[in-house]
Amino acid sequence: MLRYVLAALLLPGIALAQTWPERPVRIIVPFPPGGGTEAVARLVATHYQEVFGQPFVVESRSGASGMLGTEMAARAAPDGYTLSMTASGPLSILPQMLQAGYDPIRSFEHVLLPSVTPLMMVVPTNRPPNTMQEFVAWAATRRGQINYCSIGVASPSHLSGEMFARAMNVEMTHIPHRGSGPALVDTIAGHCDVLFDSSSSSGPHIRGGRLKALGITTRERHPSWPDLPTMAEQGAVGYASQTWSGLVAPAGTPAAIVNRLNAEGRRFATSPRERERIVSQGGVVVDMSPQQFREFLQTEIAAWGQVIRAGNIRAE
Repeated sequence: MLRYVLAALLLPGIALAQTWPERPVRIIVPFPPGGGTEAVARLVATHYQEVFGQPFVVESRSGASGMLGTEMAARAAPDGYTLSMTASGPLSILPQMLQAGYDPIRSFEHVLLPSVTPLMMVVPTNRPPNTMQEFVAWAATRRGQINYCSIGVASPSHLSGEMFARAMNVEMTHIPHRGSGPALVDTIAGHCDVLFDSSSSSGPHIRGGRLKALGITTRERHPSWPDLPTMAEQGAVGYASQTWSGLVAPAGTPAAIVNRLNAEGRRFATSPRERERIVSQGGVVVDMSPQQFREFLQTEIAAWGQVIRAGNIRAE
């Protein structure tokens, strides 16, 4: 009897998923146009449009460092017609520091995490260190004089620098910037002693000889940078951080729709062509179910929470 009751409860969701989508689907990006999260959203949207036969429209709804658009998605009807390609900041960091109109876990169905992007520890070419350990030794002789730049307060760039300073007992002054571009310009010019920046944006400057890379922040080396050791390999035991953009839907969106989006998104992200594109741009392809994405997010929240509390970091 119970089997028939469960089947009856599941049938409406299954039927909806079979006919969905019957009209355009919007994907909210909670950042200004032109950023990395929007680029990921447009790639995924193009694939979904080809597969499902309806427009997937990417809309920018920026504000409050990504929290405004993410909240809009959380409050939307859970019918599969509103999604959000949001990022690590609005989901795993900022709700621990500011009052958010959503809960990163309970307010969403966690649809798809196509890739993560490591950060790199980079320094100007005129600084003497060539490895992380050399930087630690060099900084020890210049206590009170070392600064580290970031792409913004409470960004993964900022928190990665804080985590490094604490792990290796390095005294550094934080200088926040408004985005990766300005931080890279100041680092290349020698105004910053060190910067933790995504491999996708700092990589071209390293290859062009404008910056030196001392380490990569993921647990394993990146295939595009096989000779660049991880921070953990160089003595920062347990050190790991990354940035990412992930697709979420309002809590209560039918599981059948979430699972269809997840399956098609994973098929796209792990295809040879897309895998090559992601890796060539500094990313790492991941292949996660909705439950695995949710568990990954819980781990990220816990890890960043430790850094935030240890450093008594507050958002602006």
